[in-house]
Amino acid sequence: MEQDYLDEGLRRLATDPGFRPAGWTDRDIRDFYRLIQCVRAANVETDLRNMRLLRIEPHNSGDPTRAWATLSSGRVIDLTFRYSGNHAAVVFGVVTVEMEPQR
Repeated sequence: MEQDYLDEGLRRLATDPGFRPAGWTDRDIRDFYRLIQCVRAANVETDLRNMRLLRIEPHNSGDPTRAWATLSSGRVIDLTFRYSGNHAAVVFGVVTVEMEPQR
């Protein structure tokens, strides 16, 4: 699956090995890298949703194309799955504290 980013910080984190976002722990960064690697390796959305270690949950909006991925620290990454013919992509976004899902 391809990747796209709504947040420039996430894009930079994914592409610049020396970048460390403010407030992110080393564990957060490792978890995010793992998520990206799994997206690259996945053929379809269900490949990702079935990987328990990614902690992907349905989005609280009920939209089947959206989901949350929770990192070890509790930081939440918003995922939107997009399809165009045989082409699949995941769009990553940052969930701010005000937007985080109620658990």
